[in-house]
Amino acid sequence: MLPELFLERMKKLLSEDEYEEFVKSFGDDEARYHGLRINAIKACDNVEEKLKAIGIRIDEPLNKVPWEENGYYYENDAAPGKSPYHEAGLYYIQEPSAMSPVCFLDPKPGERILDLCAAPGGKSTQIAVRMKGEGILVTNEINRDRAKILSLNVERLGIRNALVLNEDSGSLSQIFEGYFDKILVDAPCSGEGMFRKNAEAAFSEWSPENVTICSERQKEILDNAAKMLLPGGTLVYSTCTFAPKENEESIFRFLATHPDFKVKEVPLYEGMDNARSEWISEDCLNECRALCGQYYGTEQNLDEIEASLKKQVQRAIRLWPHKLRGEGHFLCVLKRDGELLDRNKDNYVPGGRNVPAKKEIQKLFWEFADSSLSFASRKEMILNSGIRLDGTMFMFGDQLYICDSKMPGINGLKCMRPGLHLGTIKKDRFEPSHALALAIKAEDAKAFVSYKEDSQEIRQYLNGQTVRCDKDLQKGWTLIMVDEYSIGWAKQAGGMLKNHYPKGLRINY
Repeated sequence: MLPELFLERMKKLLSEDEYEEFVKSFGDDEARYHGLRINAIKACDNVEEKLKAIGIRIDEPLNKVPWEENGYYYENDAAPGKSPYHEAGLYYIQEPSAMSPVCFLDPKPGERILDLCAAPGGKSTQIAVRMKGEGILVTNEINRDRAKILSLNVERLGIRNALVLNEDSGSLSQIFEGYFDKILVDAPCSGEGMFRKNAEAAFSEWSPENVTICSERQKEILDNAAKMLLPGGTLVYSTCTFAPKENEESIFRFLATHPDFKVKEVPLYEGMDNARSEWISEDCLNECRALCGQYYGTEQNLDEIEASLKKQVQRAIRLWPHKLRGEGHFLCVLKRDGELLDRNKDNYVPGGRNVPAKKEIQKLFWEFADSSLSFASRKEMILNSGIRLDGTMFMFGDQLYICDSKMPGINGLKCMRPGLHLGTIKKDRFEPSHALALAIKAEDAKAFVSYKEDSQEIRQYLNGQTVRCDKDLQKGWTLIMVDEYSIGWAKQAGGMLKNHYPKGLRINY
């Protein structure tokens, strides 16, 4: 049962026929669509065969999510979250409509991108895949517990170029003013689009008052995001709610106070609709008319400005659960006036560059690397698979990380993960991290053991048990694989693999 006040509002907004279709979509459990996104950073050529074995058919055209090249629908009876492939980061389980904002953000390798409200990490990891390990991804979450989940998902998918932060948007805007090429604001919202997915939220969290609170919070976040975007940059705003106050009105108000931003007109995928500027309330229009005089100049014709802004709002996009295979979403692509900087001429690093680790610390890493890793070029730090470990090697507490030499400095930031975690310094030795295992491939390790996805051994390993090894291996660190996908470390001695899978991630089968 949906909240009565929510239904009353939607009945006023929609035609009689569309309202009936809309409400009907919430009562049909079979109409819920499940999706996952293959992690192209890790996927091998035979990924289709591997997923088919666990009930995911990506070879069928109808199972393709139209707006995400690596996105697929799967049936209700499949359980990809229970497969070891999930722990290996082969895919990310993500609601299909939630994949759409990154499609329109269109991330490219080498760009500087901010995901401002990023937990649990679906869109950040989607951005990272499109960046192909090149450029700088700053992914932020204000809630510390959710930021921890975000950091774990960045780790699980083997992402090497992400700076994971736990900051508020205001603090970030002071540090990163005019820094990013692209910004995603997947704003905290009233969550109406997820009512079908999470019915409890309809009763426990939703209220008209909460819609208003979310709208005010979104205004603050958008204002701060605008400060961090370069001239010529792209900002994508998205929510998972139907409320015009959080969607059309948020964009209208933003345009009224930011004359250097325009809504970009983009082609729609089948089933998507344009936004409805006629849903902007009189209160919002009156408020924004006063603001337009302040930001556009009193000599401007306010009626013409209002008409222009309404026309722009209509370029935003709505995803409806009764019109496509996904939940309710809203998104808008905003472009800032101007031209992007030539990246080759821009050496600015917010916070200054990270200070390299001392030589004796780096020596400990290289002792491990020379005995356990295989390089195509040791000097350039390129592994056999082509994965690059070049950049600045630096200490974060007692942890050794490596990041792009232009990664923003972490001093003064609430940082959860500054690049790729290489491992821990323990007195006079180096112990490799779980993140490093997930970021490399079999050919990058001098010793590895592969177990099948449905084997007893891989489940024993994920449970934290010692596993017997019949393979003749050198003593020391061994990369554990589930089929072709790295999943963690073990230490081989005497035909046994001592388990180093993190205790907090272990699974009881």
